[in-house]
Amino acid sequence: MTQPAQDQKQHQPQYRRVHRLTPLLRVWTTLLALLAIAVFNFTMPIYHWLEEEDVGLTDAAWALGAAVLALIVIFGVSQLWWARTGFRVDDEEIEMRRGVLTTQIRTARYDRVQAVDIVEPFAPRLFGLAGVRIEAAGGAQANIEIAFLPRGEAESLRKEILARMHGQAPLDDATFTVPTASPDLVAPIPIKRSLAAAALQFSTLFTLAWASIPIWSGLTIAAVVPVVVSFLPQIWRTIDQSWRFNSSLDGDVVNLTFGLANRRRQAVPLDRIHAVQLKQSMLWRPFGWWQVTVTVAGYGSEMNKASGTSKLLPVGTYEQAARVVNAIGPLTAAELTGPAVPTVPTVPTVTVSARSPRQARWVSPVDWRQQSVAVDSGRGVARVTFGRLTRRFQAVKIPHIQELTYRQGPWQRRLGLAHVRFDLVPGAVKVTARDLDDAQARTLVDALRARTLPALEPTDVIGEDAVDGVAEGRR
Repeated sequence: MTQPAQDQKQHQPQYRRVHRLTPLLRVWTTLLALLAIAVFNFTMPIYHWLEEEDVGLTDAAWALGAAVLALIVIFGVSQLWWARTGFRVDDEEIEMRRGVLTTQIRTARYDRVQAVDIVEPFAPRLFGLAGVRIEAAGGAQANIEIAFLPRGEAESLRKEILARMHGQAPLDDATFTVPTASPDLVAPIPIKRSLAAAALQFSTLFTLAWASIPIWSGLTIAAVVPVVVSFLPQIWRTIDQSWRFNSSLDGDVVNLTFGLANRRRQAVPLDRIHAVQLKQSMLWRPFGWWQVTVTVAGYGSEMNKASGTSKLLPVGTYEQAARVVNAIGPLTAAELTGPAVPTVPTVPTVTVSARSPRQARWVSPVDWRQQSVAVDSGRGVARVTFGRLTRRFQAVKIPHIQELTYRQGPWQRRLGLAHVRFDLVPGAVKVTARDLDDAQARTLVDALRARTLPALEPTDVIGEDAVDGVAEGRR
């Protein structure tokens, strides 16, 4: 090894250790399941054995010793994994190493890091432990989770990573700059509201109705359980993601805190938000409750549990929703929920303004009057509205539209209608201008094709739709 290489290796930070309980806490659900299986299968046989046999203190001592030995072996094996797990933070990147037989090393450069969150799953939280999740550009495979650490150490590590991302290199906790506490963007959501919001969902009502079928019919419970169980995760997600939810705005970052079983502190950079949706369910309308959802680059879909939540307001009043929308842009709440179709003469920067024509009632009889789209080229924003039972108001930043998809089904073709879908990065907000007049749909596509794209990662590949000839490939 050459002298410069030796010097470089000597100056690299040493690997830091995670908590000794980390290997066991990572598989605690599996261990709990095995324990439940053992208790269910062996409790009665052991009980009968104790009744029928003359079991003395010696036998009991041997059984207890075997159990203790098994626990020692499990803990010892876990320590082999723990000894090969570590992380380090240097001037350029974060590195995580793990593995006994096969060593896996994952790194994330600071210029690729998009968010640094604190996660507190249920079991580690009982021991005062937390993890640091680093969301990096490149999809789920690029993310790093440093788990588990004492909660205070996890907070310090998050501060250190954020400081290095901004070009600082703090040496100890005393050098960290603690930001001034900003007022809450959303005050903690009352628990009663979280429970009521979960109850006032179509999925919850359907689950309750389906679960009651065996009471008044001859259908067995076994036929009902699979359907009921399939809806429970959605109901639980509403409760968990809104439980004691609160948020604050710190510069250009929205800080979220939420969670019942798994407590999480999540940071959402404003410049990573590509689309915003303001939604109100029909069942929430009597209470004046709304929900604000965003698509954030790097966080993936809402179903990706590891990436946190995409809801900046799970359930709240219109005043709370307006405060959130006004803070994150690109439109104010009044502009987002304003007149369905602004006229081009009154708003000069609006280049396209359309709504579903009357013939759209044949394919969308319920909410065809609510379907509209407006493109404000001056501000670089497109707005889409739809929904009568569940009202949705969406805004997307035009430069972040990756693809345009013109779609026309057989019935739409007969009626002279078409959809235009705005394809964004994977996320919770899906934006589609629905059932537009065919000529207006093509005008919309042509107008958005002239958009200014971000300077990063350009390509020259443009695809064409073989059927209709109006589609834009990924750029």
